[in-house]
Amino acid sequence: MVKIGFVGAGRIGSTSAYAILHRVDCDEIVLVDIIEDIAIGESLDLSTAAIAMGKDTIVKGGKDYSSLRNSDVIVISAGLARKPGMTRLDLTKANAAILSNVMEQLNFFAGAILVLATNPVDLMTYMAFKLSQKPRSEVIGMGSSHDTARLREQILGYGVRSNAMMIGEHGDSMTLLKKGDADGINWDDLTKATKERAMEVIKRKGATYYAPASCVAEIVKAIINDEHALLPVSVFLEGEYGLHDVAIGVPAIIGKHGAEVVEYDLDEEELTKLRDSANIIKKMLKDVGN
Repeated sequence: MVKIGFVGAGRIGSTSAYAILHRVDCDEIVLVDIIEDIAIGESLDLSTAAIAMGKDTIVKGGKDYSSLRNSDVIVISAGLARKPGMTRLDLTKANAAILSNVMEQLNFFAGAILVLATNPVDLMTYMAFKLSQKPRSEVIGMGSSHDTARLREQILGYGVRSNAMMIGEHGDSMTLLKKGDADGINWDDLTKATKERAMEVIKRKGATYYAPASCVAEIVKAIINDEHALLPVSVFLEGEYGLHDVAIGVPAIIGKHGAEVVEYDLDEEELTKLRDSANIIKKMLKDVGN
């Protein structure tokens, strides 16, 4: 029996559950939210959607964390979205407090692999790893997968496909890992467009959720199907790339045991940018007392 749990039934949580219904063969989906009506309402809607898809997946919702027991994967999207006038530090402190409470509840059901979507996702991944005391392979942040999807969308504008990816912080200091050059591509322009994509969407519709939900579904699918898929995700590092005590986006193999870090031979510029990105994350962690 495959069971997927969600903490947070807002836009990211509910759309992730919907994407997973499409892409993952699962027997049960459970949504937990502090606002019980939202969790129940989304579960009712998703339950009908499952029938329309020809699936017999059971979908439940509520506020009781015990309903997440025996989940194979738990997706955590609980937290606030950044509001006008709110600094990044304000957002980090608020979501750190929310995540601390979530982890206190989840530690009773420690068997699941955790997939983090709450922002700032690298910091939340670090906190979830520390608070859960789980193996680092079982605590995965979604951020760099989303950045890479944005990058590859820009690359398609050149009429080519590429294995290039974004690594580092899910934020302004993300860095490009080209994995070989493609003729005629202006990588500086692509990197800039990738970084600006989020604000363009937010300016026009207030938030991004379809794309991150699709990236969450891709990670969950790779875990449940034991795909050994190569995906850039945020994971706690223990010396890879010369980095310690930080969660940051790097290439990893994703399968039934979670994430296994892949350490590429980066050139000097790539490695410097990745380490600079890690220092920014570490400063943010220090600013919020971690």
